[in-house]
Amino acid sequence: MNDLPESIAAYIEAYNQMDVAGMVACLSDDVVFRNIVSGDVTIKKSGKPAFTELAAAGVQAFKTRQQTVTNMISVGTVTLVEIDYSAVVSADLPNGWKAGQHLKFQGASAFRVEDGQIASIVDQS
Repeated sequence: MNDLPESIAAYIEAYNQMDVAGMVACLSDDVVFRNIVSGDVTIKKSGKPAFTELAAAGVQAFKTRQQTVTNMISVGTVTLVEIDYSAVVSADLPNGWKAGQHLKFQGASAFRVEDGQIASIVDQS
């Protein structure tokens, strides 16, 4: 989507390319990341170092992964995006996903951008 703020578009592109350094370059130093599944916070990380560690683990977990923005709205510093997600698992994971398993689901992410950098990300599926 061409209307996405530049830092969010660059983050999603880096995510899809499994480029951890590219993802982290879009973030503020004190970025806060949360993942919510079925209403429960399953992951919370604060700061670039913690996010970098999480992102590197994510790259190792998947052979391929793709986020496609299907809808978005921006209000002030917050951009909400609906995302179609697909991935192929690279190795058996503790959550029960198996190597070679194809994943497809829909979710949403809320990005807060301050001074051109992503200050927070909340992923929900």
